[in-house]
Amino acid sequence: MIRKINATIEDFEDEKVLIKIGALTLEAYPSFNVIRYLKKGDKYEFFASLEISEWNTSLYIFKDKIERDVFESLKKVSKIGPRIASKILRKTDAEEFIQMINSQDTTLLSNLPGIGKKTAERLISELSDSFSAYSVGVGAQSYGNNNVKEAIEALETLGFQRYEIMKVIGQLDLEELKTEEIIKECLTRL
Repeated sequence: MIRKINATIEDFEDEKVLIKIGALTLEAYPSFNVIRYLKKGDKYEFFASLEISEWNTSLYIFKDKIERDVFESLKKVSKIGPRIASKILRKTDAEEFIQMINSQDTTLLSNLPGIGKKTAERLISELSDSFSAYSVGVGAQSYGNNNVKEAIEALETLGFQRYEIMKVIGQLDLEELKTEEIIKECLTRL
């Protein structure tokens, strides 16, 4: 099993990235943070997962261990598999995904690629125990707060990316803040 790969990013394509390892250039499926933080020419030690099936061999690369752990957990959920797990982790940050599971937010989960309401409920059911140990950014309780959800939606409507919003919200003390106050605080930091 491949766990880590030292490679240089050669190019980004639609859903894939080309990475160079010595004389080899491999095609891999990148995670959200690989796409967001790394650029062409960067050398990096990627966390990796090699998936081999009777129809295909696919390499998935991640910026850190938490992304690979979430991928490994996701692909074990019934009717998900590695391809949909990869699509999910290209669309959202692993920590944000954990927050969605811990806060049991079926609405946000349903917005992810390949996920409907029933699959969102199944994800929560099968993964909530796996991710309960992770305490990331905004705690599940404050993330589930309607004021926070409304502020996130408003800021997304203004054109901000969810990962940027979540990073700022994770720095705020959300106790007793109204939606408008959360938005104002976020706008001063974004």
